[in-house]
Amino acid sequence: MIKIAFFVEGQTERIFLETLLDNYFTHPYFNVESYQIIEDKATLITKAHYNNANINLSFLIFDVTGDGNVNGAILERSESLINKSGFTHIYGLRDLFPHERDSLPLLQNAFQEVFSGFEFYNQLTQVIAIMEIEAWFIADYNHFAKMNPRLTTDLINTELKLNTITDSIEDYPHPSQIINQIWHLIGRTYRKRASDSYSICSYLDYTLFCCDEALQTRIPSFTSFLRSIDESTS
Repeated sequence: MIKIAFFVEGQTERIFLETLLDNYFTHPYFNVESYQIIEDKATLITKAHYNNANINLSFLIFDVTGDGNVNGAILERSESLINKSGFTHIYGLRDLFPHERDSLPLLQNAFQEVFSGFEFYNQLTQVIAIMEIEAWFIADYNHFAKMNPRLTTDLINTELKLNTITDSIEDYPHPSQIINQIWHLIGRTYRKRASDSYSICSYLDYTLFCCDEALQTRIPSFTSFLRSIDESTS
């Protein structure tokens, strides 16, 4: 059985990842189990559906409640996960924001400096969403109209003076603010609450995320993440 762990910076990333995995892989051959880590205590959030004897893939997600906590949580738990629990790969998923775009090499180098001495370093992957994971959501621009028919692409682009169809989404400096501005058009506020994340993730088209080259080209940080998952589960 292939076992993969993800450490993510917050509930938005956790909810998206749970939904992505649920749509990308085929039932009943995998499990997804999620925990929230607060002050070193892991609390179960999402329970696995199937007995381990009946699955080929097992995914474990840790929400570490803060971008600055991802590397520390991996450092604390990775050796046990790999050497004792038999996990084959570990991912750390975080946003680049609030760091500036030119800080990306520094964050990548910091991860390498911390973990390169580990014998299982090649089983660790850092994924940085540029600038925020919300950029990935905006790339599927049609999901807004599914959520509310008033949120047409024409309305959004006119009111926000954007072109969500052709813009390089990862050039947006603060994607979560853009989603908040879009929601304001229908009198809602995006606050990164669990209900907000579940609402968005329920309308995303995961076939596009997994198969549409045009969408993938616009969010290369997601595309490299998906390809790495493919490699680690093959």
